[in-house]
Amino acid sequence: MSTVQEVLTAALLLAGVFFSFVAAIGIVRLPDLYLRMHAASKTTTLGLAGILLAVLVYFGTYEVVTKVVIVLLFLFLTAPVGAHMIGRSAYVCGVNMYPKTTRYDLERVTIVCATRGGPQSEAVHARAIELAKERGGELIFLHVLDTTALSGLGEKEGALVLRQLRAMAEAVLRSALAQARGSGVRARSELREGEVSKAIAAFVHEVDADVLVVGYPHTAPGREHEAEERLWRLLGGLQEQEHVRLVVAR
Repeated sequence: MSTVQEVLTAALLLAGVFFSFVAAIGIVRLPDLYLRMHAASKTTTLGLAGILLAVLVYFGTYEVVTKVVIVLLFLFLTAPVGAHMIGRSAYVCGVNMYPKTTRYDLERVTIVCATRGGPQSEAVHARAIELAKERGGELIFLHVLDTTALSGLGEKEGALVLRQLRAMAEAVLRSALAQARGSGVRARSELREGEVSKAIAAFVHEVDADVLVVGYPHTAPGREHEAEERLWRLLGGLQEQEHVRLVVAR
C-alpha cells in the first residue's frame, strides 16, 4: 500500500469517527426528538460513509468496491426517508418541539379540531390551540352527533334523546371555546349530525381545512384495536382525498 492510500484511509476513518462522535453527543444533548433525529441521521450517512470509504480505499479490490458502493447507495436512499417518516409520525402524534424553536410559516391555515367532550378532549383542544397560535390560522371546533344509534328508537323517544345530545354537544363546544379564549385564540364552533367519519370528512371538505386535529381513541378494554382501526381508516381516507395535514393528540 502506498503512502497516499494510508493517509487517505486514515483521514476518512478519522472523519467517519468524528461525525459519529458528534452525532452521539447530539443524541444525548439536543433537547427534543426532532433535533436528536437530525443528529442520529448523520451517523448513518456521514459517519458510516467515511468509514466505508476508508475500507474501500484500503482494500481496493473489485469485491470490496462493489459491496461498499451498494451499502452506501442503500444508506443514502433509506436514511433520509426513515428520518422523514419518524419526524412526520412524531408531528402527527403531537410530540412537542423545543420551546425555543422559531417557526416562520407564511400562510394562514384553517384548523379543524374534532372534539368529543370530556376530560380527555382537553389535550386535543390544547394541541389545536397551540397549532392555531403557531400558524395564526382560523380554529374551528367540530362536534358530530352520531345519530345512527337513534335509528332503533321511537319517534318521540328519539326526539327527546336527540335534544339531550344536542344540549350536551353545545356544552362541549362552549367549553372548548372558553379554553381557546383563555389562551388568547379566537375560534368558532360547528355542530353536525350523522355518521361521525362521513360528517368529519364532509366538513373538512366544506371549509377546505388544512389541518385536522383528532384525539387518540379511548375506549373500553378489549376494544382498543377496533377503535384504532376506525381512526386510521378515517385519517387515511381524508389524507388521500383532501390532502389535509392530520394531527393525533393524546
